[in-house]
Amino acid sequence: MNNAVSGYLDKFGSNFLIAAMIPSLGLVIAILTIFEPILQPSALINAPNSIYQGLGVGVLVLVPTVIVGFTLTALNTYILKFFEGYVFFRYLPILVYRQREKAKKLIGRKETLRKRISVLESWSSNPTPRTKKILRRLRNQYYNIAANYDKNFPPEIDDVLPTEFGNILKASEAYSSNRYGMDGVEFWPRLRQVIPDRYQDSIDSARNQLSFLVNMSVLALFFSFLCSLPVLFILGFFSLSPVSTLTYIDVFAYSYRYLIAGLLGLFCFAFFQKASIYSVGSFGIMIRSAYDLFRLDLLKHFHIKMPDNSVQEFHIWRNIGELLTLGQQSLTFQGLEYLWDDAKQPSLEKKQVG
Repeated sequence: MNNAVSGYLDKFGSNFLIAAMIPSLGLVIAILTIFEPILQPSALINAPNSIYQGLGVGVLVLVPTVIVGFTLTALNTYILKFFEGYVFFRYLPILVYRQREKAKKLIGRKETLRKRISVLESWSSNPTPRTKKILRRLRNQYYNIAANYDKNFPPEIDDVLPTEFGNILKASEAYSSNRYGMDGVEFWPRLRQVIPDRYQDSIDSARNQLSFLVNMSVLALFFSFLCSLPVLFILGFFSLSPVSTLTYIDVFAYSYRYLIAGLLGLFCFAFFQKASIYSVGSFGIMIRSAYDLFRLDLLKHFHIKMPDNSVQEFHIWRNIGELLTLGQQSLTFQGLEYLWDDAKQPSLEKKQVG
């Protein structure tokens, strides 16, 4: 028991350190560096007494870092939902329109290629080498476009979200339902229980990488916002104060460090936000692969007879999903036939339920 708790705490500590503490420490150091004329942290750090120096470092660096880190961890789900487009971007129809237009364009190209392939196949019962070459090229194009759509957009156009980040994650969530009839929301918590530790560590690593990049994006944008405040204050004082003797050169001299830092923060936001899109794609592949590799292990834990083919498997998972989601409220659920180990259930080889 102690080993299990210790292992959990070690993993939590590692996840927290990578995904939250490092970005938080970067933000605190950047603020102390850029806002040094305002905050004057050197007064505490350079205190003559070593005890006060230690307290100064703790107050200025460690305490804010821990607070920001725990805040990021607590808001992790909300931040991801924000990046997916559920929180704010959903109220901007132009973003939804742009993403749906991209999806429709891919669907249109895919259907055009499908029709061209179908026409060539129907016309050529005994295709010439040239026709075979054209068909091979068209099929390759169709495969690439269909795979691109499947990776970047959910199957239904109405489910397309306002952000590229959200659509990639939505496509990964829809994968298990589209391939195997498994509702990802219902089955993922159960599937995690049968995933081997080694593969689970790989999933956690991909999730940590994604959270790190997302947190860096959020903090970079927040840092740019903080840098804009002194600039706005200086400009406001210069333009509104009737007794101000500041010139434009003075305004620039007072605010240039904040302008440069703010622009650098925006650049970092764009960089990490773009990197998070690639990272969420890798994370989505890990989730898809987990269903490919371990879904039948989960089926064994349900004590359900192994399917004979993929069609039968699809209906089995869809039926189990009806039981888990709706229970007695389902209109289509059919009774499940359980199989038991003879050693554990000597009097029952099969047990009919439902």
